[in-house]
Amino acid sequence: MSILSTNFKKSALFMVVLLFLGSLVIPSVSADQGGKNNKKVGVVNTGRIVENIDEDWTFYKGVQSADENFSATNFNDSSWQQISLPHTWNAEDGIDIGEYYQGDGWYRKELTIPNSYKDKELFLQFEAANKEAEVFVNGKSVHTNIGGYLAFTVDISDHVKYGQKNIVAVRVNNEVKDSAPLSGDFTFFGGIYRSINLIVTDKTHIEVEDDSSRGVYVTIPNNKSIEKKAEVNLTVPVKVSSDDANSKSNSIEVRAEIKSAEGKVRSRTELKIDGKKLKSAEVSGDSAEFTGKMKVNNPHLWNGTKDPYQYTVEVTVTRKGKVIDQVNEKVGFRYFSVDPDKGFILNGASYPLHGVNIHQDRKGYGNAVPDEVRAEDFELIKEIGANTLRVAHYPHSQYVYDKADEMGLVVWAEIPLVNFMTLTEEFSNNAEKQLTEMIKQNYNHPSIVTWGLQNEFGGRGYYTPDNSVSREEQYAAATELIKRLATTAEELDPNRPTTHAIQGNSSRDPQYKDILDRHIAWNENAGIDIASFNTYFGWYYNKAGDLAQYLDTLHEENPNVPLGISEYGGGANPYQHDVIDEDFINKWNTVNEFSSRGPFQPEEYQNYLHESAWSIISERPWLWATHVWNMFDFGVSGKNEASTPGINTKGLVSHDRQTKKDAFYFYKAQWNKEDQFVHITSKRFSEREDSTTPVKVYSNLEEVTLTVNGIDYGKGTVQQPGVFVWDSVELNESGNEVIATAEKEDGTNVTDTVTTWEISE
Repeated sequence: MSILSTNFKKSALFMVVLLFLGSLVIPSVSADQGGKNNKKVGVVNTGRIVENIDEDWTFYKGVQSADENFSATNFNDSSWQQISLPHTWNAEDGIDIGEYYQGDGWYRKELTIPNSYKDKELFLQFEAANKEAEVFVNGKSVHTNIGGYLAFTVDISDHVKYGQKNIVAVRVNNEVKDSAPLSGDFTFFGGIYRSINLIVTDKTHIEVEDDSSRGVYVTIPNNKSIEKKAEVNLTVPVKVSSDDANSKSNSIEVRAEIKSAEGKVRSRTELKIDGKKLKSAEVSGDSAEFTGKMKVNNPHLWNGTKDPYQYTVEVTVTRKGKVIDQVNEKVGFRYFSVDPDKGFILNGASYPLHGVNIHQDRKGYGNAVPDEVRAEDFELIKEIGANTLRVAHYPHSQYVYDKADEMGLVVWAEIPLVNFMTLTEEFSNNAEKQLTEMIKQNYNHPSIVTWGLQNEFGGRGYYTPDNSVSREEQYAAATELIKRLATTAEELDPNRPTTHAIQGNSSRDPQYKDILDRHIAWNENAGIDIASFNTYFGWYYNKAGDLAQYLDTLHEENPNVPLGISEYGGGANPYQHDVIDEDFINKWNTVNEFSSRGPFQPEEYQNYLHESAWSIISERPWLWATHVWNMFDFGVSGKNEASTPGINTKGLVSHDRQTKKDAFYFYKAQWNKEDQFVHITSKRFSEREDSTTPVKVYSNLEEVTLTVNGIDYGKGTVQQPGVFVWDSVELNESGNEVIATAEKEDGTNVTDTVTTWEISE
């Protein structure tokens, strides 16, 4: 199905349109409707029932033997582990130096289906299970999904016993097989790590199985005209029962309303099939596409973090005036463009994008992080002052995109095409499937502005693990896949540009320039609109300051392509420290103990890298977006750097979210002007060799003064905006008190104090 009117074409500046996110309305339901299936039960008061079934599952890690049948109704699972969703079996070994378990994991649940559901249609909607999931109902395999980061829906209407107990069993496997991702610098946590809902609908209902989307697609022209009058196009696929399709009366009607955040109806219309009522329309099969137009005069725009205002689109299906289904979608009106020379433009004004990448895992949870726990991530993102997120390297949960909508964060969403492909048709088909699902499931989020097609794909010139295939053949196959994905993205959503994350420079690789040229050529010959680069100058290669010339050369050689930075930064163990001077910097890539992959990654060197990179970035407003790698440390089983086994240390905040590294405060000083603060860096550098030491403070205030052991060292020298330094501060052997002070706009002072510094013997 083409979910956007072909009247909306992609402009040269890649302007994308507004979209909207939403959720089902779920008030309470009586116990006899839900039984004891759920930890919480919900029902839309319009006929659609949504029951969360996350509680009371049993789990077994391992392969079913030849004489066992884990899906059978009479199988005794009393010895299995009692668990609730979300769940992963890799919460511990997924962040260790050894290999983590990759294989089968089995889940079972008893599900009572009331007799009242007999004339309904029943679906299990999995928000995600990594990476392959086979679903059984009462011993019968009814669906297999391949792809670990998107929702999938299973129709169980014909497989359950009504008024009885049913057994749902799910075999999940997280081994690397013939689907993306094949590899990546992150753990492939296995399990049903997001929620499952039982959805019960009338036989005529807004589609649930349309690639597990919301079933409501809303499109608004992506241009300045919407400031005065927004013309909204709605497309709603509806599954129509044979009785309703053959009815001689116009008993089925589909209507839509747009409501303001305050609940006022701003527009309403009846949706039709090619302009006709159901009775008069031609319906192919059991699905009909209802469409319509709506107008909202002088809409309140969704304007990033300044004003993330949202409306609600309410679509209702009625039979003879009685509501039988309803879906509500949050919406945000906005228009934007991406310009090679001016960067990102939101609602007609320059809106520089600066933010972070995020993975979805956390210490103690793996990737099975409940929404109420993940909420802390967004509090930290808000505190640092980011206005954009790249959600790497796969689609994240609806909760993440919902929060981005609410907070006004501009989002880059991407599929998990990382590093390699295989040359099979199955791989390419599945990659396109994952892209289609990502776009359709997230079509209405105003926060999402671009679809990412690849990350470091063929970054070293090889696109498949099969070395028997020549580089030329590999590149040809990769280009064909990228063309296919870019074409699919434009067909499904011509109002959002596509982008990709290209592996950055390495002066140690003589073939790198050719590889880079081949990848950025995809912006000309494969249909990708925007390009960004994963750059680690001063970490893996070159010097930190070389980033400036690298970016300028890229811009000069590719004047028609909007360019950005998709990753940059470096690792840090916040409990490892050193004084960063020229000697340290020169040793970094030449001495093993100073290697970026070695056991020593001092916090101060991460600070240096970010200070250098940001000073270069901030002088180049043409960069369409820049994203720090990474907001949080994350799990990479088998990695062993900086004395932190199983962890990628490039986060600004620790894996358990308990430690904000110094670099977190550096960016807070750059991006958050509201929460006025001072932060003394190297606080944890408690044992120092020299009594004379430099002191550095991050602050978003104009002046900072320093007092050490009662001695006034005066105002700090401004190294760059937000960074204040004192070169030679005298410390006692112990008992030091270091106080940084700044005056706030209201005349009061804000301070930070360290008392743990001492001179080691």
